[in-house]
Amino acid sequence: MSKFIPFPFTDEIINRFRAKHEIPVNFYNKDGQTLIHKKENASLEEIDKLLKFMDQGIYYNLDDEKKLGIDNEKSKIPDGLTDTKLLSESHAKDLTLETTKIFEQLKKTSQATLNVSKAAEKLGDLFEDFSKQNDAMTGLINILELMSDGDHTYDVELAVKRTVIAMSMKTRGMQTSLSLRDKRRQRELLTNLMMASMMCDIGYFRMNMPDSNSLDSNQMDYIRFHPLMSYLMIAYDQNISAEIKHNILCHHRPKHDGMNYNNYPTAKTLVHKLIELEGKYRNDPSKSVIAQDIREQLKILKDRKTYEEDPNIIAVASEFASLTTDVPWRKAFSGARAVRMIVNNSYFTYAPRIIREFLDHVAISLCDNQKIIKENDFIIVETTLKEHGALFEVCIVKEVGRFQSRPKIARIATITPLIKKIPKVQFITFDLTKLKPDPRKATYDLTSDDSRHIVYMIDPEFDKELYDGLAELCKLTRNP
Repeated sequence: MSKFIPFPFTDEIINRFRAKHEIPVNFYNKDGQTLIHKKENASLEEIDKLLKFMDQGIYYNLDDEKKLGIDNEKSKIPDGLTDTKLLSESHAKDLTLETTKIFEQLKKTSQATLNVSKAAEKLGDLFEDFSKQNDAMTGLINILELMSDGDHTYDVELAVKRTVIAMSMKTRGMQTSLSLRDKRRQRELLTNLMMASMMCDIGYFRMNMPDSNSLDSNQMDYIRFHPLMSYLMIAYDQNISAEIKHNILCHHRPKHDGMNYNNYPTAKTLVHKLIELEGKYRNDPSKSVIAQDIREQLKILKDRKTYEEDPNIIAVASEFASLTTDVPWRKAFSGARAVRMIVNNSYFTYAPRIIREFLDHVAISLCDNQKIIKENDFIIVETTLKEHGALFEVCIVKEVGRFQSRPKIARIATITPLIKKIPKVQFITFDLTKLKPDPRKATYDLTSDDSRHIVYMIDPEFDKELYDGLAELCKLTRNP
């Protein structure tokens, strides 16, 4: 039986095709349907059609590896990482089953008696299996592969991916040498995070969600209440910890820098709505438990003023899971493309710390050991100067290793972003007409420079005009 493997787009392989003017084998989609036929005397244009599938994904038959020369040219694993797959089919199956059971209960009634203890035990066991492996901190987080052909609904797929990614991010940020008591507390913290990751979007079960990617401001405002709806669906359940409920309420509120940007519900809106609901339920005997829980959540919100790791982890894990899952209005993006999109959306959405941790500890492992940032890539970094505010610098990557957020870079120019605010705040592009070249090409090593962080990766396919303009600038500065 044929086995189809993602094709690695290395310069060596593509250049060999061009030199020999051939497409030596058929290429397929993940279901084995032919997308590009093998061809002798192929034109450069026909060969370059392969590059259109770099981010969407294209596959080859495992039996054709020798014809492609891939057996001798497998991509080098970044230093410090391994190709050990950390998750088994049984892990994915068990987590999918438990998630499905809980979701089916919640879809039937908003106050189902959830078997939280059983689900928590399963999640804890998954963490133990994951963390005890020798390569737990360096191996592949192969959840995209495991969920690619399963028999599950869209909401379950999202929840399973999100839960596993959140677990991986948390695990790789934890200490490993702990006392037995501390290990038990560690497992409890992980289980709380994973339960919140599993259930943070259950509010959608009670909402009439739009089925389009083009949302107007009213639709966006409606969607932004789903964390509150998710919380209210479990607020009555005293078997679910306050920490889980808090993480669900705040999983789209990762920034704590005084600016709301894309965080929702806003702090003011969330507190106002909770106070309103507490007053409504306070004197209703059937809702007194919910009123008491709301009071506890209001106290937690008042006390939490600084960076919170778990809501940040869930937010990033949720976006990666969503981008790598098919939805009615688009196909799933590749893991590498999803990482770039998350970084490019990060400036108005995430704390810089969580993006650094995502890039350094799990991004490559989620993408089959593909580097996300490579030498000679264009990136944009942000630094804050007291006299000028935020400054955006276009840089060329000179050297990058396993820790993707910390490359060595050379600044070639400063640039001004073009920003839109509706339906969310985001970079549209960067203004080439306001480019200010840096003839000195100042160099920085982000391993030791904490004042700069990556806010945008320029993709030659999706940012063609910007990429071409910067490429022309580099050519001119190299050849004055």
